Amino acid sequence: MLSIITPVYNVEAYLNRCVDSVLSQSYRNLELILIDDGSTDGSSALCDEWARKDSRVVVIHKANGGVSSARNAGLKVAKGIYLTFVDPDDYIAPDTYSLNMEIMLAHEEVDILQYPYCEISSDGHIYKEHRPQSVMLTGAERIFRNWWSGTPVEYVIWNKIYKRCLWKDVSFRVGHISEDTILVAKFVNCANSFFISEQGIYFYQRDRMDSYTYEYSFDKHIDLFYAHSMIYSCFQQFPDMVNEKVLAFTRLFRRLITAKQASPDSDIAEPLSIVAQGYPSWGDIFASKSNDKLWLSAGKLLGPKLFVKLFLAYLKR
Repeated sequence: MLSIITPVYNVEAYLNRCVDSVLSQSYRNLELILIDDGSTDGSSALCDEWARKDSRVVVIHKANGGVSSARNAGLKVAKGIYLTFVDPDDYIAPDTYSLNMEIMLAHEEVDILQYPYCEISSDGHIYKEHRPQSVMLTGAERIFRNWWSGTPVEYVIWNKIYKRCLWKDVSFRVGHISEDTILVAKFVNCANSFFISEQGIYFYQRDRMDSYTYEYSFDKHIDLFYAHSMIYSCFQQFPDMVNEKVLAFTRLFRRLITAKQASPDSDIAEPLSIVAQGYPSWGDIFASKSNDKLWLSAGKLLGPKLFVKLFLAYLKR
């Protein structure tokens, strides 16, 4: 069985399209878990109506706690051997699950399968299609290298089918915006085989302003900083990935600087300590292909605290 987890919050205008695209799939051995996350519009009633019409629909009503809280609630009740996610304002092309479950069932060694997705507007305009060539990625280092870079493995969780056993000790961080990004660090140690499929498509609506989108305040920048620091810690397992390690460090350090720039009076002592402890060695900096060698060298010479202070003062000129 395939379990599909859908968090629902005030999506009355889109929910029927989403649910219908799932339940009309040619692959029938599935359960759709709708988590009503304290909706105040007609979404709650729509969830119950779908449950009455189709026995494969499971509905959970809960107080509002955010998308991560809703997904965690779905993870607790999912019964399928396989697991996937669909957001309530998105939808799935016909036969997507049938085509990709056929691959999963024929290749039991595959832990995660990724299929194509398409970015669309609310009126159906196509912005961009993401359809990497089919490939099997095996081994923790190869999976991590491709997932971390975002090519061809995407950070997003919803265009993938997982073996549910991978989620045994995994949950989403409630109240954080980096729930997709952080999974790179969590899955790198338990996924041995990752397949990129060219079959099916997920339609992602990217421009709905009242969806789970985020203003990038100081807290959001810091949240992403900690997510990237967890990913950066994975490089300890892969000492040959020097270039990637230096680039990953540059990303998290720049994220911290951006956070401080957004809120100059905020305390960043703890993140600065993480940066100082994880700073790449001189050997790694100069062995990398980074275009930021001078920038990184200045930070290492001055120390992260003084460097941030001086760098932000320079930006203000």
